[in-house]
Amino acid sequence: MWEATLYIASIAAVVLMVKPGLHEISKPAGLAAHMLLALPFFALVSRFLVNDTSLQYVAAFGGEALPMKYRFAATWAAREGPILMWVVWMALLAWIWRRPMVGKSVESIAARDFRQRVMYGFSLTLLLIAAVLNPFKKTPDFFFGSGLNELLQTDLMIIHPPIIFLAYSFCIFITAISLSGIFTSGVAGIDERILSLVRPGLLVTTIGIGLGGLWAYLILDWGGYWAWDPVETGSFLPWLALVGLSHMRTRPGKVSDKGWIGAGLVVGALALFATLVTRAGGVWASSVHTFVTSETGSAPDDAFSRMMLLKSDGMAGVEIMTYLMFILLLIGAWLMLNRQSHHGRETPNSALVLLIPTVGSACAIFLGADLYHWIPDLVIFGLVLSFVGLDKISNPRIDRQTNGWSFYSGRFLPSIIILPLAIYVLIPKAFFVLLFIIFLTPMYYSNNATNEWIWASMGIMLALAGAWSGMIGVIIAAVVILVFLAPFLVEEDQPKSTTGWLTRRRLNQTALWCSVMLVSLYLVLTLVILLESIDTVNFDAHELYGAPFLLGFAAAMLTYTRRKSNYKSTLYAIGGIVLFSLFMALFYSDTLGGDSSTALSEYIDRGLIAWISFPMLLILIGPLAFEIKQQISHSGKQRFWLRIPFNAHIVHLGLALLLIGHITTTVLVDRGDASHRITLVKDEIIIDGDYGYEFTELMATEDDLDVGDGFVGAKITVYDYSEGDFEEIGVVEPGMLRFDRTGTARSEVDVLSRWSGDMVFIFDGTQAQGLMQQTSSSGLESVNLVRVTIYDLPGSHLVWIGWSLMMLGMLGVTYSGIHKTKQQVAKNQKLSEAE
Repeated sequence: MWEATLYIASIAAVVLMVKPGLHEISKPAGLAAHMLLALPFFALVSRFLVNDTSLQYVAAFGGEALPMKYRFAATWAAREGPILMWVVWMALLAWIWRRPMVGKSVESIAARDFRQRVMYGFSLTLLLIAAVLNPFKKTPDFFFGSGLNELLQTDLMIIHPPIIFLAYSFCIFITAISLSGIFTSGVAGIDERILSLVRPGLLVTTIGIGLGGLWAYLILDWGGYWAWDPVETGSFLPWLALVGLSHMRTRPGKVSDKGWIGAGLVVGALALFATLVTRAGGVWASSVHTFVTSETGSAPDDAFSRMMLLKSDGMAGVEIMTYLMFILLLIGAWLMLNRQSHHGRETPNSALVLLIPTVGSACAIFLGADLYHWIPDLVIFGLVLSFVGLDKISNPRIDRQTNGWSFYSGRFLPSIIILPLAIYVLIPKAFFVLLFIIFLTPMYYSNNATNEWIWASMGIMLALAGAWSGMIGVIIAAVVILVFLAPFLVEEDQPKSTTGWLTRRRLNQTALWCSVMLVSLYLVLTLVILLESIDTVNFDAHELYGAPFLLGFAAAMLTYTRRKSNYKSTLYAIGGIVLFSLFMALFYSDTLGGDSSTALSEYIDRGLIAWISFPMLLILIGPLAFEIKQQISHSGKQRFWLRIPFNAHIVHLGLALLLIGHITTTVLVDRGDASHRITLVKDEIIIDGDYGYEFTELMATEDDLDVGDGFVGAKITVYDYSEGDFEEIGVVEPGMLRFDRTGTARSEVDVLSRWSGDMVFIFDGTQAQGLMQQTSSSGLESVNLVRVTIYDLPGSHLVWIGWSLMMLGMLGVTYSGIHKTKQQVAKNQKLSEAE
């Protein structure tokens, strides 16, 4: 009976794909169809709430002893539950935006229907994947589940995963709008439609990532909120893409419809990629909180090859390959968009390619999962040929109105085919080659490749990031850079401008360009490092190569806040701050405290990285606060809290505060340094730096526990010893929770908060078993030594204050956007009535 809900929901998805305007025919029928899409998820939830162990999924991850809230959270403990939850969010968003979207122009019915079909089609694909995995299959005899992962038995895990999947649903919706622009030519007002989804999407994504950081801070024994773990880095990528999209209207010059569509495709592709990172546990073996794992994998040294191994990983391979195919299809849509832009015509039957994942999933259900395994190979090797190569053969001559340098476009072997093949021979890494194709294609189809300097910049960043991360050699990186630099190296000399290059206008334009370019280049850098971080988390590379981008952000914002000031004084100020930062980084890198003197390499330590951006970020706080004050006092028709610039600057201020807190709590803290692990002697004060720690009591209990079967911990009194006297500042009780069903334990981190920041105390889990044995034989009083890891995190409050300000500002931006849309709708209605 319960399994039938999957097929009922699938039928509803098919009906909605055929009739995306069903609500216009019958609102009750449209509402009922959307509710049926959510039926399987709530059916699964009901089984967990009543602990129906006749279902294997419930027997594996549920438990009668679990509190009701954790039974609910157990619904998304493995693969099936999150997929069905994703369908719920997709159905909700499709229902909310079921009507043509409005702005300065109203979305056409054809464009509305197409993006709704994409939403329902993706939902149908998810339902088919869920049917393959079958969360309602019966429990086999003698089956014993491991129960809900102990790290998921927290209140934050009740809300963090649903919000993340809601964020990804916004990303898919944005991509659906972009696809509708490609396949229906409904591009009028597409920027406003995309922005209307970007604003709430960015808010939800920020909330989701922040809650994940808070969970890591309070539950995981990292001692911090961020560690560049592959899963959290994967979720960071669509956030960066949304940030870039939100600033596309503020950059100088008008963004083409093609630019908006392309950016929308990127958002969805990265959301799918982030899902891949989480779900393909056998690929990113370095992740410490990928709870959906696969036993197949390892061997190859690149992510794509490992994903290919997962094809044969039972039903899980179906899910992973489907997401990968959707990503490849979005890349193909981008290539086709560039081709269409050049030829100025539509490509017949191109929309049929969107059916491949759904058809593939259907084949997996009705013909067996094994048949599904060959489909990705055909897509991978045929994608570029079908979207680019066949076009060259069937249309051998590209009629270029050339007014500048262009790439070779011969009949049978154009450079768009030759160059990627040559790069693949030199660098047999599929993801790198795909990124190379994405950045090269706009340059290839341009009449003057030098006009595509944005894509050339990203291609150069791709090569540099590949070399920095160790993915490719320096010589190969130089070859890739030369490919993207070629149009600029052979460009004929242009007449020199009689106007000086450095003016106030150009300086301000550069600052505005940074809002998009810095984010885009940083996204490429982060993605490449993540692709190479499959066996170990590359913290050093993320922080080192990211530091100049933080400096660039702060310098650009400082320039913007001083846009009405003398531009020369602005340049002098920025130059002076940069020189000061470099001087301190080179000669006094260890003066920031913490682990600033810890070496990352022969020439670089943590303090050097921190000094690069720290002074500029600190100085930025004042101008940003003044900018917000100016926005409040600025007279206008709308109240200040309804203005997007006011709310946007609150976001900027929050981000600056968060980044300062990140430097003091993450960059300057070496969580692999053994000096943070302190052995405490009972009833003796152990001095470490400016603090004293006194272990007074060992605690052990099995009573009054929300989760777990037993707790062991240490009671520690903390003293301030900065002035030579012991001043008690608090008592902490870090410990370990024992889970007998799985034979595992979970750290119970304790945090001592002060006005200057937090101190995080982590009970050393390696001693837990020995302590339990000792206490069982000799009693609690026999324990005289315990080991505790202690992290002093000055400025940690700035992280959470900054995050809160960002959410507040994004909420204001979202509300301002909705208010602006309502005003536009009212204006359109008045014009219609007047006509």
